[in-house]
Amino acid sequence: MTTTTHDLDATQADAAPPPQRRRTTSRLTRRQRVQRFWASFDAAPQGRRIAGTAAVGTLAAVITLLVAVVSTSSGWSFAYADAQSHLTIARRIFDSLAPGFTQLGTVWLPLPNILLIPFTANLTLWASGWSAALLGALCMAATTAACYRIAARLGLGRTGRLITVFVLVTNPSLLYVHTTGLSEPVLLMFMSAAVAGLASWATAARPMSAGEIMVFCGAPAAGAVLSRYEGWALLASGTLFVIIVCVRRGRKSGGAIMRPLIKSVVAFAVWPMLGMAWWLAYNFVVYGDPLEFMRGQYSAAALQAPVAEAGLLAYQGHIGLTLWSYHWAVIGTAGGLTLLLAALGLVIAMTRWGFSNRGLIVLLLATGWAFSLLSLYLGQTHMNNMHTLPQAWWNNRYALVTLPWLAVLVGVLADSLQRAARRAGARERPDAVRGSWGAPAAIATSALLGVALLTQATTMARDLAGKSAVLAEAQQYMETAHRSGASAAAQYLHAHWDGGRVLMDESAAGNALAPQIGIPLKAYVNRATGALFDEALQDPASHADWVFFSTAPAPQLSSAAVADLVYGALLDHPAAAARFETVFTAGNYVIARRIA
Repeated sequence: MTTTTHDLDATQADAAPPPQRRRTTSRLTRRQRVQRFWASFDAAPQGRRIAGTAAVGTLAAVITLLVAVVSTSSGWSFAYADAQSHLTIARRIFDSLAPGFTQLGTVWLPLPNILLIPFTANLTLWASGWSAALLGALCMAATTAACYRIAARLGLGRTGRLITVFVLVTNPSLLYVHTTGLSEPVLLMFMSAAVAGLASWATAARPMSAGEIMVFCGAPAAGAVLSRYEGWALLASGTLFVIIVCVRRGRKSGGAIMRPLIKSVVAFAVWPMLGMAWWLAYNFVVYGDPLEFMRGQYSAAALQAPVAEAGLLAYQGHIGLTLWSYHWAVIGTAGGLTLLLAALGLVIAMTRWGFSNRGLIVLLLATGWAFSLLSLYLGQTHMNNMHTLPQAWWNNRYALVTLPWLAVLVGVLADSLQRAARRAGARERPDAVRGSWGAPAAIATSALLGVALLTQATTMARDLAGKSAVLAEAQQYMETAHRSGASAAAQYLHAHWDGGRVLMDESAAGNALAPQIGIPLKAYVNRATGALFDEALQDPASHADWVFFSTAPAPQLSSAAVADLVYGALLDHPAAAARFETVFTAGNYVIARRIA
């Protein structure tokens, strides 16, 4: 029998699945993919791999970038003077009349500014604030992913892990700070990553090698050490954690203790210790004093001295006032509900794990909280809000270091509530239908907790300056800049600068405006240019085409934020001042241009 082409086409048509069936199969496949993706958040860690890490990190980065659109376009990303100073230091290393790594200075630890360098290379990104926002998005992604991994290492299920992430990515204060040039984002990234590495080391079935400890625990700890001084506290608490875990392992196995203990401690601490040594050496080589950062002209001690002499450190030496002041800052940054839920989570964690390795991981996350309290108690830092004396907004952002700890504790609470609901359902039903209402109860419990946290975040978002201490500080600084004329002066110079050098004392109070002005830093003659600045103060017209200065006196309670030296030089040299004509004045700020 001969088969025609028509017969073959008909046979193939009969064998092919109908179009409707193909669409159904595709739809089921997509549904299965979603189900598999959702189930991955509940999967147990597989070695170093924890499913869902990339997803939560990407989510955090995207949310941060969306917030950055608002923050940079409205000018809020430049509200903190310190944020502009960090951006300026980063760019000044390569764009300056005196470039080099000595431009890092000694006021702040260097790593946050070093990490900003590649993002500040583009003048537009630097002047718009997006250079800080891009680094902040990466930091937010890393911090969120690290906290998610810590929750997984603690044995939390999907609900506990995702609630941990939810607390972080819905916090307005945390998101805002990650769009600025402040150093907190870099610190949180490295501290969270270091704790995540230590959690992996402590809970892993296969012991880590010394090299793995150095890479996954020691390296991020070194990053924290070179970011802020909370990182130095992490070096101490992390080393103690390693010692305890090693001793426990040795006793449990019945083997040698000292050899693996020494190996693990050295592997963890060697990079952070080298970072500290480098910082001391840098201060010695550049300033002649390895402790310049502690006792120099711009150190925290110098900044605190007049405040302490004025009797405005009411909490110094008083544990009750210290706890009161700091935890109001925590409420102002994390939210009162978050603090309450985290406190319940801490009770559950200590009841559930005690001082086992998992319990110690939870306590290790509290390093930043403990360091902040100690600093306040000793008077090394000061913090003011509407519940302190005096009432003001100052340094409440320091409380952000507690957020990863609080987020994980809320995750512990959520995980425990869900487990309790499932157990209750199992007890109430016979074996044939055991757990039939336990799962819906667990889902309802998780949903209720999520709604409560979302309501808190929404309430804060509706009145950011009223509910967030960090945003209240930022608003205060913006209002001060507008009243003083600083913002208007920065806008004028940005619009009218057409070349030539600008003599400006950027270190004077309120003058940290370089990113807002947005012109290349090679145009400035300022304190960072060293001897050239001293020469310019003696003969401004021979060294600059523009002078930018503030007539305001130095703040009474700040010995570091001195009065404007350019203004003082013009007062001392009237003949030099006569060679400039005033082209702008607003509030305390004056811009003059050299008469041709």
